[in-house]
Amino acid sequence: MLLSRRARGTDDTISLPASLLVADGFYFKCFQHPTAAHYCIKVMLPQHHPARFRRCVRYFKALHRRGIYLDHIAAFHGLINTSLGKGAIFEMVLDDDGRVSKSLDHYLALNDKRFNAWVIREIESLKQSLHNYWIASYDLNPTNVLVKRLGFDEFRLVVVGGIGDNQLFPLASYSRIYARKKLASAWNPGYQQWYAEYPSVLRRLKPYLVV
Repeated sequence: MLLSRRARGTDDTISLPASLLVADGFYFKCFQHPTAAHYCIKVMLPQHHPARFRRCVRYFKALHRRGIYLDHIAAFHGLINTSLGKGAIFEMVLDDDGRVSKSLDHYLALNDKRFNAWVIREIESLKQSLHNYWIASYDLNPTNVLVKRLGFDEFRLVVVGGIGDNQLFPLASYSRIYARKKLASAWNPGYQQWYAEYPSVLRRLKPYLVV
């Protein structure tokens, strides 16, 4: 759910020093919220047009209007003013020990056969959930997916990037058919590249079948 203004903090600009940086992506930087450890703040890198940030926020607000809340997608909690510009507050994905969860890319690099067998099933389950709830995704590469440890030998995949419709006219927010076509058009050519470093996983992943 969206946080109230009071829950997000004061109306003052919140400072985001480099010491709070959690992840540095292609479009966004992600910072630990300075006063609320279970939240992070994403700000767009200055070289990108702010319209992309607005489209991202607009899509998550559309999911809220539809009542979509999935454990496999980091929850959006509203906007906040920061020292680096407008920021979007998201759930901070944490392991059971309170540490920030590591990326799927990190775990795949370990080349653990048992984990790989589990994660293939989980990726396919994640894709099915996105399809069922017609949630558009344009980039499900393993750096945009975290592996949340819930307890001993228990994990969950959580998507922290690449969700939304980055087109000027966000038809995927309103059209089930268009959202599912967008899922397929991103995944089917993309996964061959995203998982190329992990051939034992790649050869068992499946393309979307658009009906």
